[in-house]
Amino acid sequence: MFDEATAVRAGGRSDEWSADVRHEMTIVNGHPNGGYLLALLGRAGLAALDEPGRRVVSATASYLAAPTVGPCTVVTDVQRRGRTASQVRATLVQDGRPTVDVQLLAADLVDREPDWGDEPPPAMPTLEECLAHAEAHPRPPITGDELPPLTKVVQATFDPATAGWMRGRPSGAGEMRAWLRFVDGRAWDPLALLLAVDAVPPATFDVVMTGWVPTLSLTAYVLGVPAPGPLRLRFRVGQIVDGRVDEVCDVWDSRDRLVARSTQLAAIRMP
Repeated sequence: MFDEATAVRAGGRSDEWSADVRHEMTIVNGHPNGGYLLALLGRAGLAALDEPGRRVVSATASYLAAPTVGPCTVVTDVQRRGRTASQVRATLVQDGRPTVDVQLLAADLVDREPDWGDEPPPAMPTLEECLAHAEAHPRPPITGDELPPLTKVVQATFDPATAGWMRGRPSGAGEMRAWLRFVDGRAWDPLALLLAVDAVPPATFDVVMTGWVPTLSLTAYVLGVPAPGPLRLRFRVGQIVDGRVDEVCDVWDSRDRLVARSTQLAAIRMP
């Protein structure tokens, strides 16, 4: 589903690509997930560059308006082709209006250990233990009768210690930890990491339950090629002030390597 939902087709001009914003990748009230849109525009940007072997290693998105499910056009602008990295801009347009604008950096991405610095993943129960807890505590009533369509594409299995918000009892720590897998068994790759960094509910739910927390700006860094297997994720709130919140998401692969990180600024309406 991820590959279908991020597919792009050559448009009427050399800098345009046709795509479809898919319902399966939506969250609250039919709004497409921000990480999904980042991956969709990332694929269009790579298609515009047409540089085999290059991957998106950095992406900064501004969410100008909420896209809707259905056809869209992605307008690309290759700004620089470099020996070690290239830059391209991609803008999602619907009904003549830009809705998401992304600045992308593409480069070769090798599967190697970091030259300096490493951050170990947080201690948390195994995936099997988290799954057993989730099965013992089925669909949380706080999410309503229907789970978001995205949950049928990406399965997030939460650390029980950070899942109190599901039962209306946020811990106040402002942190979520979870295992991530594609429901259809697809392996994680660098492009899919752009989805992973925004694939769970807002970390603010562990502070206070609110309505939709729309992303205003999202920057993602892809730091490595993920090893096969589930991802481990930690999503933390920085500060909530004046109707805005900053959040940081760190993602580790099955070999305990930090492979992606994101920071985002979102709007929030405190009760």
